[in-house]
Amino acid sequence: MRPWLSLLLLTLVTLVLPWDGVRYARQMEAGLRRSERLDLNSLAHTLAASLEGRTRLIYRFAADARHPGPDTLTPLPLPAPIDFDAYPQGWPATRPWRRYGSGRRHFDILTGVTNRMLYVLLRISDPHPVFDTPLVNPLDRAAIGDRIWIGFAGPQGRPHSEFLPLEGAGPLVADRIITGEYDRQRAILDPRIVGALQLEPGGYDVEFAMPLSMVGGPFGVQIDDRERRGARPFVYGMLNPRNLRPRGGLVLASAALPAYLRRLLRPGLRLAVTTPSGALLAQAVKPIVPGIPAPHAGMLTLLFRRLVDAGHDAPITVSVPIRGRADHGVIAHLEVTQTSDRWAHVRDQTLEQMLNLTLATSTLAFLVAVVLAFQMVARARRRRDPGTG
Repeated sequence: MRPWLSLLLLTLVTLVLPWDGVRYARQMEAGLRRSERLDLNSLAHTLAASLEGRTRLIYRFAADARHPGPDTLTPLPLPAPIDFDAYPQGWPATRPWRRYGSGRRHFDILTGVTNRMLYVLLRISDPHPVFDTPLVNPLDRAAIGDRIWIGFAGPQGRPHSEFLPLEGAGPLVADRIITGEYDRQRAILDPRIVGALQLEPGGYDVEFAMPLSMVGGPFGVQIDDRERRGARPFVYGMLNPRNLRPRGGLVLASAALPAYLRRLLRPGLRLAVTTPSGALLAQAVKPIVPGIPAPHAGMLTLLFRRLVDAGHDAPITVSVPIRGRADHGVIAHLEVTQTSDRWAHVRDQTLEQMLNLTLATSTLAFLVAVVLAFQMVARARRRRDPGTG
């Protein structure tokens, strides 16, 4: 074979090797994803079986959460307590607001929970809020403005109702009504329920918190909207206006569920339990190297990812149902998701070895082609000038 033809073939091999390596790497990545999905699916079914029929381990209250009513709320699990400033900062990025009322009179509600506290954020649409007369008995009908009622049942099922008197922007403390001698009613402060009010264009925001130990399941909020102080209110919300009893309740994870999920965790995974409708109850995450952040990817690794990913770099998630023991109905779902560092570890370690080999082979072929090219040039010179060398 002539030297120039050998050089041409070697150059073509040098050009084809990297592309063929990337193509093979994409096929191998697809195989890795299928293998990871099967592994996660097997793990998810095993863990879901350990929760089968254990409703009290999943839910804080014994009430059936499989068929929640329109006034039932599933608070977001919060990583830390929230400051009472009536702003959504500190809440998770995903905020499943619920709206009550219609037209000009409506409010949006967002709820969250930590181990001990229930947090509520209200966005109330009211272009002309009416506040109570300051320093006046909050039960004086002529002095009452807009009002927020909180209805709930205690741990023993006894109904309770308290209200937030609105006197302007700033801190809030709930009042509860007690009946004394001769059926006389008076309002006393309940410092267990505290919050803040912030005026906004077109309305106002209210954020408050109360201990979870006060709530036994049923819960709701009602707005009394008045055109002026002492006027008959327009009532809307989640309570029965006649007796202030909640029409819905709270669906909460049991206090033991997060700890149980943490015991089941493997490095590089996220476990989450959701309601049948998909609302998050509890979750736990464990990095692939606990306590050590994932290392930053180098330039070569980033180049490999850009060539190989092709838009398929999303973490793998598997969801399986958790069933009850009595009727085998679905009581919750278990989600198993790779953390980003786990997939990077599994994928990059394999791909880098293969692509490094491809790069080394291509480089060697290129160097051989360069050597052959120099040899061909040297021969050509000797032929032109036989006396040289």
